[in-house]
Amino acid sequence: MMRFPEFEGLGLPVAAFSGKDDGDCGLRNPDSLADSLDNRRRFCQALGTTLDNLVCAQQVHGTAIAPVCDADRGRGARAWDLGVPDTDGLVTDTPGLALAVFVADCVPVFLYDPIRKAAALVHAGRRGTLANIAGHAVDVLRTRFGVRPADLHALIGPSAGPDAYEVSPEMARQWREARLPARGRLLDLWEANALQLSRAGVHRRHIALAGVCTIADRRFFSYRAGDGSGRNMALIKL
Repeated sequence: MMRFPEFEGLGLPVAAFSGKDDGDCGLRNPDSLADSLDNRRRFCQALGTTLDNLVCAQQVHGTAIAPVCDADRGRGARAWDLGVPDTDGLVTDTPGLALAVFVADCVPVFLYDPIRKAAALVHAGRRGTLANIAGHAVDVLRTRFGVRPADLHALIGPSAGPDAYEVSPEMARQWREARLPARGRLLDLWEANALQLSRAGVHRRHIALAGVCTIADRRFFSYRAGDGSGRNMALIKL
């Protein structure tokens, strides 16, 4: 498990990221659903929450951001409920609610406004980043909860690093056309999301970077490094 004390120091109870020691927290392998749910349960308990307070996103590599509240508690706590459908980002201002996304090289983007006590958690892969999902999350926080982008703090969590994430020539070309950082066929997911947050009005000094590459750091599940269906769980709790 990795926690982010500087981000939590803003008044946020929990911002954390699971690793291999916590077990596979995804529900992608039908032969191990019970084990994965138990891993989610234990990870939540270690962070002082429960599955009943959890809301997960049923990720599709899109740009949909879903506002969630008390009525959504427990989404992702059962094998037949994978979370809020067709969603790659969650936003809330409900105290005690825990938001979760699941990654194995894609970027978990944590967002928190310590003034209005609103938070978001976003799953940003190469397609979601190209479509500016992080910037979209800032817009939803602004329109839904009255958050000022300048008040937001962001954390770009462990994910594929800029020296390891190689894509097709076509994808790299699309990134360069979108003014996102690419070196040859290597994409910089970290800087791309930081740029998009900055363009959405988040101060660069408020954007923190975990700086951990899931492909290189074997403490974490990585699809590119051959971990198949294994997923790390990113969690933020108000």
